[in-house]
Amino acid sequence: MLDEDRVILMTKLAAFAKREGKRNDAATSYFRGDYVGFQVLKSILFATLAFFILVGSYVLYHLADILQDIYNTDLIETAKLLISRYLVFVGVYAVITYIVFSVRYSRMRERMKTYYGGLRRLGKMTGSSSSDEEQR
Repeated sequence: MLDEDRVILMTKLAAFAKREGKRNDAATSYFRGDYVGFQVLKSILFATLAFFILVGSYVLYHLADILQDIYNTDLIETAKLLISRYLVFVGVYAVITYIVFSVRYSRMRERMKTYYGGLRRLGKMTGSSSSDEEQR
């Protein structure tokens, strides 16, 4: 005879594994520093790409003005300004990414602990019901 509590627990665990299993497995297969560091590295690459797209769009939009003032512009100061803005842009983006993925990793670990606790509970239910049947 099937134990109703055991069936309910198995259904909950299967639903969790189907809904969040792959996403959580990706995070829990890494150490926290590796997972967060990899995400920050990816975000730095994408932030760099976004910054160059923004600068390129600005240059294309103001191309006539830039070409008129090219000889009056201090290129070294302009380069310093662009580099400083790039560093601030990427730095802020990296810090936000670090915070977001640290929180996500912690939440995923907690959910996986709950899942593994449910698996242990299911194992105890299975073990106790089979030992009860053996005693009869």
